[in-house]
Order: sequence, then C-alpha cells, then structure tokens
Amino acid sequence: MGTRNAVLFVCGVMVAAVAGGARPVTSAAGQAQSAPSSRLARHFPNVLLRTQDNRDVRFYDDLVKGKVVLINFMFTTCTSLCPRSTANLVKVQELLGDHADRDVFLVSISVDPDHDTPAVLKRYAERYHIRPGWTFVTGKREDVDLIRRGLGVRDNDDRSQHTGMLIYGNEAFGRWASTPVMQSPATLASIVLRVVDPRANGG
Repeated sequence: MGTRNAVLFVCGVMVAAVAGGARPVTSAAGQAQSAPSSRLARHFPNVLLRTQDNRDVRFYDDLVKGKVVLINFMFTTCTSLCPRSTANLVKVQELLGDHADRDVFLVSISVDPDHDTPAVLKRYAERYHIRPGWTFVTGKREDVDLIRRGLGVRDNDDRSQHTGMLIYGNEAFGRWASTPVMQSPATLASIVLRVVDPRANGG
C-alpha cells in the first residue's frame, strides 16, 4: 500500500465511524466493555494492556482519549525495521521538545505479546533511553490484533511483516492519518505538530 493510499485509508476509516456512531467495544475474548464517548470509539478498542512499567492501562481511556498520540507496532526481537524505527522515533521525540509528555505522546504496541512481557519491554525502552511520554505496551494477542484491525493496519499473521506505518492524530479533534515511520525525524515532528492544535493551522 502506498503512502497516499495508507493515509486515505486510515482517514476514511475514521470518517466512516462518525457517520455510524460509536458502538459498544467488545474484546476479542467476547467480554463486553463500556464504549468510550468518542464517536470514533470503535476504532480504538478499550482493551486492557500492560505497560513497560507493569501498569495496567486501557488503550482508549488511558493512552488515546483527549491526546495527540503517535502509535506504532513493533516487537523486541525484530532485527530489521523495529530497531531503526525506534531509533528514528527517539529523534522525533527529541525534536518535539516541550511538547513531548505534555501534549504529544508516543505508544508502541508489541505484536509479539507472548515474548514481550513488561520486563522485556522495560529493558528495550532503557536500551534506547526512552524519555517520559512514551509508553510501550503488551497484552493478549487477540486484543493486540483487535487494535490493529481497528486502526486498519493489520497486515497478516506473520509478525515479521508488521506495518512500517506510524499512525498519528489528535483524538479530541478527530484528526487521524498515517505516514511511513522511517521518514526523517524533522519531517515527522513537523507533521505531528500540525495536529497538536488544528485550529492554529486553519483546521
């Protein structure tokens, strides 16, 4: 999928949610959960995840709701895209300056939850000297897959073929898109800052 198509696809998914209205969110295990208030709720499954600090969080309520957020998928034993994309996002976070951990947050979701326990994610984050405002999460495989499907980036069951796209957006304004994660850090920081307050950019 080309960059332009990926952006249109993600935006199209989110626009469709506005017309359809929010629906109750159900985990892959079949357990009903209260639906988040956002009209885009069904694309942000409110499943339970665990952070690198061994803290329980809800994907929507705790990591997405009301935030400008960058979301990518990774796994710690990856030797190709993941190390390069993580290193690239470290530079993006640095370029975000005071916006990082104040009004812009990063979320990296493991696509190998069986291996990537909170302790493993903690060591991975420390290896890259991750700063506050960046959360690595793991969870039940079916719930991670539910998130990937909701965001329109579930490629296939081969984790080595996970997407190289970075999903970014402003939940409060309902502005979402995706872009290749390996663009230059300066380019990524620039496009992310445009959605921090769309009103300041004519949005």
